[in-house]
Amino acid sequence: MFTIESFCNAIWETSYAKVSLNILKDDYSEFEIPKKDGKRKISYLDKDSGLWSLQHKLLINFLNKQDLPVCVKGFKKGENYRSFLAEHIGAKFFLRIDISSFFPSITEKQIKSELARLIICNSDEDKEKLLGLLCDITTLNGSLPQGACTSPAISNLVMARIDQRITKYCQVFDVRYTRYADDMLFSSHVFDFDKKKWFLKKIKYILSSQDLKLNYSKIKFSQDQLVLNGYVISGDGIRLSRNRLSDIRHVVSFASKNYMLIQNSESQKFLQEVNKLPLQYRNLVDYPFKTVFQFVQYMCGYRAFLISLVDQNYAETSFQKQVQRLIRKLEIQIVHCT
Repeated sequence: MFTIESFCNAIWETSYAKVSLNILKDDYSEFEIPKKDGKRKISYLDKDSGLWSLQHKLLINFLNKQDLPVCVKGFKKGENYRSFLAEHIGAKFFLRIDISSFFPSITEKQIKSELARLIICNSDEDKEKLLGLLCDITTLNGSLPQGACTSPAISNLVMARIDQRITKYCQVFDVRYTRYADDMLFSSHVFDFDKKKWFLKKIKYILSSQDLKLNYSKIKFSQDQLVLNGYVISGDGIRLSRNRLSDIRHVVSFASKNYMLIQNSESQKFLQEVNKLPLQYRNLVDYPFKTVFQFVQYMCGYRAFLISLVDQNYAETSFQKQVQRLIRKLEIQIVHCT
């Protein structure tokens, strides 16, 4: 049972007054990243910001210690994008749902409601004060900012009861369900989601209880295999799609042949050429690489993407060997270009 001072001391090792002094929303910076359907605004804090320090300690000392439903695969220790997909290997029917404007849709009211279940205080006054403090630390303009280190963990807590309701509903029809942030994935050996649209309507209804809406452009029905974000799920396991593989190979090949331009101080020529690559998952016309650093970060992203696919239990399969080779090639080019 907490007082507001004991909570602040337990999480931040300081007083409520000193915590409050570090909540400066002007510390946020913004940039946009490309999406297939437009742009995504990212609001972020530098690591030397007092507010970032508050968020980071809250994440480590409190948020990450909360239990989550087993269906949650994103931003959870021991889980990753591969585990989000892996439970659906071998299924015949698939349904993918995307929650529209996920982080901005999670409001202070929802956050307070969920955190109130987790925090027990000595008095109602202290509880209200503490919940207000936590919302001040974790929200921007009344909702979760995409880019704050606490936003994924907070979103998982807000979604917990919804995840439990959906899991119970799925069990009735022998449907598997996993969620990675705003991506929801359902599969079955016998339940044809495309023919039984009432299932989708029920999920929509459950989401609406938290004022969440579907992104209809990303709803996907599939049979026998599902291609999702560059992965292919089928009866044989998980592999990379041809387009995703093609992008990685283009990037590796280009870097291996042209990294000397960077080392010879010809970065602009390097960028002119790299922006001519026929990439499927990045529109280089609207969103070209403007710096070598951006390109290196792009390769680092692919390295992380491939590492999430590594499964030591199947290390000798041809696909796992292919993944390991691509990781090594990317690592070599990352070094060459830095």
